[in-house]
Amino acid sequence: MKVYISVDMEGIAGVTHGDHVKLEGPEYEKARKWMTGETNAAIEGTLEAGATEVVVADSHGHMRNLLLDELHEAAIIIQGSPRPLGMMAGIDNTFAAASFIGYHSRAGDRAGVLAHSFTGQVYNLRLNGTTVGEGGFNAAIAGHFGVPLAFVAGDDTIDAEIASLLPSTKRVIVKWAINTTAARSLTPKNAQKAIHTGIKTALTNLGNIPPLVIKRPIRLEVDLIQPLSVYSAQDIPGIKQIDNRTLTYTGADMMEINRILRLIFNAGK
Repeated sequence: MKVYISVDMEGIAGVTHGDHVKLEGPEYEKARKWMTGETNAAIEGTLEAGATEVVVADSHGHMRNLLLDELHEAAIIIQGSPRPLGMMAGIDNTFAAASFIGYHSRAGDRAGVLAHSFTGQVYNLRLNGTTVGEGGFNAAIAGHFGVPLAFVAGDDTIDAEIASLLPSTKRVIVKWAINTTAARSLTPKNAQKAIHTGIKTALTNLGNIPPLVIKRPIRLEVDLIQPLSVYSAQDIPGIKQIDNRTLTYTGADMMEINRILRLIFNAGK
């Protein structure tokens, strides 16, 4: 069994502030250790569930966060950016399951810890009219390849998003949002125990977890915070500007939608 694990940072237990998640942040090194600890717990649970190969995608920010000297030796690691499929780089139809660690609240959910969707440009993001964040969008990338999202760990807001899209996916909450920069959190050790148990349970019940397959063609709608970002992206072929905030595009599949979303983000820089 081959398993894919995408690891973000904002949903890691104890992480509540930009000081934790930015390279120059005074608490970034501490948060890297927590992130690596949760990743190792996921790897260990995955191996105990029978995985023969575990691919880990370091998926936060510049995508060079995990401490390789402390990472479980069984993992194959994907690091660095830019890269095809971004947070889901390396996923394909050879994987039996995908899992997300450290995932977080989507843009527009101002109650979530460090809420955003891929970039600070986004206010809202929809696929065929359904609002999604990084969790839902990346689950749809996995679903494009027929890969089910078996397990998600993060805060209570990502738990709610995934529950609405994929109720069969096993979820573990490691912290509960108070606001965007405050949370009630498990300790790193208890978060790691919960992840280890949760992912092992999920992978032993894969037959009950369907992939998230978005009906084609797929209509992407992106609400951007700055009108200038909308203006900058309007010349991308196939893009339609609805108003001073919203862009739409209809694509054949999630690979095309992902490429267009990246172009929108790059145009707005």
